[in-house]
Amino acid sequence: MKRQLLQIIIPMTALALSACGSMPQRDEQVEFQYPQSDGFSGNFLAGKAAQLESQSGYAAQYLLRAHELEPGNNELRRRAFLALISDGRISDASDIAKQLQGENPEDLFAALTVMDTAIREDRYQDAINVVSELPQRGVNALIAPLAKAWLYAGLNEPSRALSSLDEMQGNGALNPLSEYHRGLILAYFDDLNGAERALASAYGDPADAPLRAAEALGAVYERKGQSQKAALLYQSYMDRHPQSLAMPFHLERLERGEPPLATILTPTTGLAEAYLDIATLLSQENAVDPALLMARYSLSLRPYDDITRLLVGEVMEIQERYDAAISVYSAIPQTSPHSWNARLRTASSLEQIGQADKAIDILENMVNERKDRPDALIQLGDILRIQGDYAKAASAYDKAIERLGGDSLVGWRLLYRRGIAHERAGDWKKAETDFLLALEIEPEQPYVLNYLGYSWVDMGKNFEQAEDMLKRAVELQPDDGYIVDSLGWVYYKLGRFDDAVEQLEKAVELKPDDPTINDHLGDAYWQIGRYHEARFQWHRALSFNPTEELRTTVENKIKGQVPAVAPVVVN
Repeated sequence: MKRQLLQIIIPMTALALSACGSMPQRDEQVEFQYPQSDGFSGNFLAGKAAQLESQSGYAAQYLLRAHELEPGNNELRRRAFLALISDGRISDASDIAKQLQGENPEDLFAALTVMDTAIREDRYQDAINVVSELPQRGVNALIAPLAKAWLYAGLNEPSRALSSLDEMQGNGALNPLSEYHRGLILAYFDDLNGAERALASAYGDPADAPLRAAEALGAVYERKGQSQKAALLYQSYMDRHPQSLAMPFHLERLERGEPPLATILTPTTGLAEAYLDIATLLSQENAVDPALLMARYSLSLRPYDDITRLLVGEVMEIQERYDAAISVYSAIPQTSPHSWNARLRTASSLEQIGQADKAIDILENMVNERKDRPDALIQLGDILRIQGDYAKAASAYDKAIERLGGDSLVGWRLLYRRGIAHERAGDWKKAETDFLLALEIEPEQPYVLNYLGYSWVDMGKNFEQAEDMLKRAVELQPDDGYIVDSLGWVYYKLGRFDDAVEQLEKAVELKPDDPTINDHLGDAYWQIGRYHEARFQWHRALSFNPTEELRTTVENKIKGQVPAVAPVVVN
């Protein structure tokens, strides 16, 4: 299924990236510079820099200004156009879209923008004419049938709406999506029995279906007067997905006797749902730039949809646009069942931009708000641990584990995190217990093997067991510089300096900018008489922003104060 989806998605990804410019990696980002003049070059360079930094609002502002100065620059016009879409300003992009679509009817994003205007004015046939001009390949083979289906629904032509979905049949990867929208369209036309059949079969077991599909089927049951059947579905889904807050919301609504929330109210919101589905698929395949564009088109047609807002925010986080993500999340009202996830994501973004105190405040309030949920406590523990407040982090993990039912009922990850917090807080006995229990749950977990093995070596104990652990960890994660460093360091402690050099050289190749690993390699070089290389590695360690403690130690070594090593004798 994934291969089939990739064959559809990759052409669209290439199209979007070729126009927007690829996203830089974190260490390649450039400092954003504002233009110093009103000239073309300053605005163009500022706009391009903003695009590289995923600052779509600034990119649109400066590129549009540059386009005013050079209206005949087609590449610039398209860059400005896509920046506007990425920023959610689809109506502002309408005039440019008409030009682009007139020049090239096969331009997907121009077509979607022209369609957006037509749909808002209920000109469904005009929108059908636009989408029909798109070549039926790549992602268009997914967008066109879904769009035409909902547009024909807007023209009150159910047979043509449903036959449009038949164009997606035969591709096993798309059949569930086709049946899901068939069920929604049948429900729109009040064919509730047909809608039930389509929605129930779309993803197999409805309790394992995507949330929206399960909600849609439950709404059909409710509209048929089968509230008990709906409640059973909601409960089954909640049992399979205990962290979901949407289904408790629906169960509480049913108990109050409130009517079902119609999943699809109009053809316009149906098309918005289709766009959201496509954006979700793109996001799952890490095609984040086109995913954001499709999510923006969805929000344009259905501005208050909280799941779409969550997706937009998550994509922005991937793009490291944390302030923008926070703004999107803050628009989700606290009465929404998706508010909880929005606040968790807000806290994560705040921590990323250096506002950990605000993040902690949000999470502490959430911990007290829902005493049945562990997720806010786990995230609180993570942030406290990153901030160096290890005792409070361990306490947060304790409470999360208690809410999950105790040590024996949680996975290795949470025990591993708590173990790190205990170790950093100076409580090795509790830390060791957590690491050993984590290994009982997941004996081949390389990060736990590494942390426990390295800690034993650093403490001067259990060398043989630590060596075995670290060898296995390296076998499992041969490209992890930290784990390879740990194995090198156990050899160093054992006085096997040649073996230590071999492993530590590999570790430095894998993590060349880590000060501790460079320091370790310098130590190993020194012990085998390669003094110049040792000093070179120590100087490298100083260039990579070491802790003050490490800096002092390394500077003393460079001055010749190298501690003697007494090799450990293992009986």
